[in-house]
Amino acid sequence: MRLKLIIFILALFAFLSASTGGGLYYYSYREAAFQQAESDADSRLALFTRQFSTHLSEHVKSVKTLAGTRELTEVFIRRNLKTIYDANQTLDLFTRSMDLDVSYLVDKEGVTICSSNRNVADSFVGHDFSFRPYFQKAVKGTPATYLALGSTSNKRGVYFSHPVYGKDGKTVQGVAVVKSSVEFLESSLFPKMDGILLFTDPMGVIFMSNVPEYRFKLIWDLEEEAVSTIENSRQFGNGPWEWSGFRRIEPGRLIDGSGRIYFMSNIELANYPGWEVISLRNEKKIIEQVSRPFIRVIGSIVLMASALTGLLVVVLYQMAARELARRKSAEENLKMSERRYRQFYHKTPVMLHSIDTEGRIIHVSDHWVEVMGYGREEVVGRHLTDFFTQSSKRYALNTIFPRFFSSGFCKDIPYTYVKKTGDQMDTLLSCYGVRDAEGHIIRSLAVSVDVSEKNRVQRDLEKAKEQLSIYSHDLEGQVRRRTAQLETAQANLRQLSKNIIASQEREKELVARELHDHLGQVLTALRIDAVWAEKTLGTVDEKAGKRAGKMSSLIETTIQDVRDMAYRLRPRVLDDLGLADALESLVSDFERRSNVSCVFRHDEIPEIDKTLATALYRIGQEAVTNALRHSAATTILVELRTDGGDMILTIQDDGCGFDPSMNTDVKGFGLESMKERANLAGGRLDISSAPGQGTVVSCRIGLEGGV
Repeated sequence: MRLKLIIFILALFAFLSASTGGGLYYYSYREAAFQQAESDADSRLALFTRQFSTHLSEHVKSVKTLAGTRELTEVFIRRNLKTIYDANQTLDLFTRSMDLDVSYLVDKEGVTICSSNRNVADSFVGHDFSFRPYFQKAVKGTPATYLALGSTSNKRGVYFSHPVYGKDGKTVQGVAVVKSSVEFLESSLFPKMDGILLFTDPMGVIFMSNVPEYRFKLIWDLEEEAVSTIENSRQFGNGPWEWSGFRRIEPGRLIDGSGRIYFMSNIELANYPGWEVISLRNEKKIIEQVSRPFIRVIGSIVLMASALTGLLVVVLYQMAARELARRKSAEENLKMSERRYRQFYHKTPVMLHSIDTEGRIIHVSDHWVEVMGYGREEVVGRHLTDFFTQSSKRYALNTIFPRFFSSGFCKDIPYTYVKKTGDQMDTLLSCYGVRDAEGHIIRSLAVSVDVSEKNRVQRDLEKAKEQLSIYSHDLEGQVRRRTAQLETAQANLRQLSKNIIASQEREKELVARELHDHLGQVLTALRIDAVWAEKTLGTVDEKAGKRAGKMSSLIETTIQDVRDMAYRLRPRVLDDLGLADALESLVSDFERRSNVSCVFRHDEIPEIDKTLATALYRIGQEAVTNALRHSAATTILVELRTDGGDMILTIQDDGCGFDPSMNTDVKGFGLESMKERANLAGGRLDISSAPGQGTVVSCRIGLEGGV
C-alpha cells in the first residue's frame, strides 16, 4: 500500500507540475501579449496622430494664399458692391477648389463682410466672430487654427485664420478664415482604430469620437467652475457638458460607468497644445484576443499534456498494482516452493544431507537418519566424516573436500558409511554447492545412494564371470577336439567318397573296355560271318540270303549300341586325348543325338590329373544331360578355361531355368551329385538360374589343390 501511495503522490505531483507549468506559461504568455498589444496600440496611435495632425494642418498654407488674394485686399481698400462681389466669387471658387466647408472674410472688428455661405440660412455675413480665438490671434498678425463647434452652422470644424494686410503689407485690415469639416476626418480616420478613440480639448471635452454618444461629453468629471469656463468660451456651443463616466483606476487603465475596464493610451496633438487623442481598448476583448490563440494552440497542448499526465498516473498506478500483485504472488509461490522443498527434502526416500564449509552437517533428510539409525539431534553439527570408514575419511579430507569447495560439484564419489549398528554401507555420493550473492559456496546439497547390494551383486557377477571363463576355456578345448575329430571324419568320408567314385570310374572304364574290346570284337567277327553267309546263301537260297542280311544289319546296330554304351561309361578319348577333346566329343555327341545347338569353347588347357579331368567331365556330362532333359533349351554353351591357378568349367543354356532355392527341383536335376563331385575334387560348384532366364552351372577347381 505504501508503494501504491508513493506512486500515486508522485503521479499527482507530476500532474500538478504540468498544470502549474501550463498556467505559468499562460500567465507569461498573456503578459507578453498585453505588452505587445500595448506597444502595437501606441505605435498605431502615434501613426494615427501624425496623420490626424497632417489633415488638421493641411489648410494652413491655403488660407494664407486666400488672404493674399487681390480681391480680399480690395474689399478693405474700396468696399463697394463690386469688390464685395469679387471677394465672394473668390471665396466661392476657393471653397469649391479646396473642398472646404466655408470660407469667409471678417473685418478688424470681427464682423463677417464676405462669405461663401452668404446665400444660405446660416450665413455668416453680418455675424460677429470677434470672440473666437482664431480671430483674435489673426487680427494681431498671427495665423491660427482652431477647433470648435460652429456658433451659426452648429457644425464641428477646424478653422484656419490668416490676417489680410493692406497695401503696405504690414497693417492688418481684416482676417481671412476657412473652415474645414471634421466629419470627414472622423469618418475616414477614426474607424481605422481599434476600440474607442476620443479627441479631447485641454479641458477634457470630447470633440471627436468614433462612438457618437461620447461627442461633446466630458471625459473626466469636472468641477462646475471648469464647466462654466467651457460654456463661456462658446467653443463647443452651449452644452450641456455631461460626464462620460470614465474613471482612472490605475495608470493606463480606466473603467466606464457600466464597469468595463479599458486600457488607455493618449498622445498630444502637435500644434494643438493640450489637445489629446485618447485610445481606449476593452480589456475583456484584449484578453479574449490573447487567450484565443493560446487556448487554440498552446491550451490544447497543455490540456493534452495534462490529460496524458493523468492517463500516465492511471497507467502507472495500474502497473504498480499489477507489479505488487505479481510480487505478492511470487512471494506466496516462493513460500509454497520452500515448504514443498522442505517436505521433499525430508520426506523423499533418498539419503540427503547438507554440510557447511567446515564439513559439519547442517541438514539431513528423514531417510538419511532412518538408514543410518541415528537421531537427527545426534547428527546435526557433527562432521560428515565421523560417519565414514577410515579409508573414506582420508579420501574425503585429502581429495574430495578440496575438489568440491573449489569446483562446487562432484559426482558418484564412492564412500563407505558406518551405521550406528556398526554395519558398513557402500554409497555413491553426488553433490553441488549452494552459493551466496558473491558466488562463494556456503553449503552443499548432497545425495547418497546405497550401492551395497549393487557392489555385492557386482562381486558375485565377477566371480561368476571368472568361473564362466574357466568353463568356456574347457568347452573351447572340447570343441576344438571335436572339430578336429569331425574334420578327420569328413576327410575320411571325403576320401572314401573319392575312392568310391574312383572305383566307379575304374569299374566303368573296365566295363567300357570289355564292351569295346571283347564284345565289340566278337560282334565284329559275327558281322563278318553274317556278311559272308549273306553273300554265300544269296546265290543258293535267296530267302536264306535275306535272313543272313538282316542278321548282319542287327549285328551292325548292336555293335553301334555297344560302342555308345562303352562311350557313355568311359569315353576312351578322355584317357587318350584329354579333357578338352573329351568334352568336345561329348558336346558333338549330344548335338548329334538332339536338335539342340551345342557349342564348346576352350582355352589352352594344361595336362591335369586324371581324377580331376574325370570329375570335370562328369560334371559337364550331367549338366548338359540336365539341360537337354529339363530346360527345353535351344542352345547349350560349354566353356572350359583357366583363371590363374583354377580350372573353370561353365555350362550355360537358354532354357526355362528354375529356382535354385527349390530343393526338390535341385535334387531332380542331379545337382547334388555335381556338387559332391566338385567338393571331392576340392572345388566349388555355383548354380545361377531363374525361371525363364536359363541356367548357368559353373565349377571352379584349383589345379594345385585339386584331387
